[in-house]
Amino acid sequence: MKTSLTLARFHLLSVWNWRTSHLSRVIEAPAYFLFMVTGLNTLAAGTRIEGMAYDDFAYAGVLVVIAIRALFWCMGDVANDRKWGVYAVARTTDVSFPQYIGSILAANTLVASVQVAAILVLKQLLGRGNPVQDLRMAGLAVLVCLLTVLTGCALGFGINSYSKRDLMTSLFSLPLVMTAPLFYSLDDLPVFMRVLAAVNPFTYCVLLVRSPAADTFPTQAVAGCLVAALLVAGALYLASGRHELASNEQG
Repeated sequence: MKTSLTLARFHLLSVWNWRTSHLSRVIEAPAYFLFMVTGLNTLAAGTRIEGMAYDDFAYAGVLVVIAIRALFWCMGDVANDRKWGVYAVARTTDVSFPQYIGSILAANTLVASVQVAAILVLKQLLGRGNPVQDLRMAGLAVLVCLLTVLTGCALGFGINSYSKRDLMTSLFSLPLVMTAPLFYSLDDLPVFMRVLAAVNPFTYCVLLVRSPAADTFPTQAVAGCLVAALLVAGALYLASGRHELASNEQG
């Protein structure tokens, strides 16, 4: 535990050293909630979506956007550590694979939790809050962030170059946001959108986060998240025994 926390401290110091590059992590989620959700709320005109006010519906969506971003930031962190040999140096000393993963998990989940807390506070300041319900949703969002950070770790061990890292982020980050029901209901969408949503794991993540504001137990969401967690656990198990200590990129 001490080793993981020491490594996590260095990960957080790296975030601070590159803070101007990480400003989007601070600005993006509040901008989504303050501007986009406010604008879309005027179109909803007081109607309830899936049994809840649009503010609550979209609040869960913004929290899951944070989790999606955490996935790709974490993927980049692991890929960078392998690119520069930081991970290799750590593994050839007394740092185990679980300790390294624990450090990434601690650092990135802390950053994501601060972002989640900022949206929770912002919702209350805007007078749109239900404190107990919103806090429960935020807690579930942190659990989703834990899962996405571990997913990013697993993906990071398959990234061997900056170009591949950037390609993965460009190709998948926005489609994952747009094909899950983060800001709109699936009910009236075309069939192809519903099919894409069904295979998007963040559909089940947002249903889980949204469950405190819903009327029914999220059986489908829990099942989807459990399947995703098992897949991530399997990917990490494979990474622990079969990955290279450093990127094999040439040049």
